[in-house]
Amino acid sequence: MAIFNTDKALDMSCTERELRRWVHMLAAIFPMTVEEVAHADYTVEGGTARIAWKALPDRVIALVRLSRMEVTLAFSEGVPADARAHFSKQFQMHTLRGGG
Repeated sequence: MAIFNTDKALDMSCTERELRRWVHMLAAIFPMTVEEVAHADYTVEGGTARIAWKALPDRVIALVRLSRMEVTLAFSEGVPADARAHFSKQFQMHTLRGGG
């Protein structure tokens, strides 16, 4: 059994449906090995990367309600720092939204 070390914990304004779409898009770059109810595992250099999620209470600003998810990126032992950084960067690029 792989031991996962948390690298990043993110508070993201998204629905679970949006997050799952991003998880599947990332599988085009890193082979997805497992998809469960609350996490997905990917093959990365030296081991496994895991994206885990759970729903958080909505963020309420006046009359606006934003869905929120706590998203954790974790890596098994043996995944080098540069591979962790590459995986994290790809995840962030897939989840960027326009604005301005």
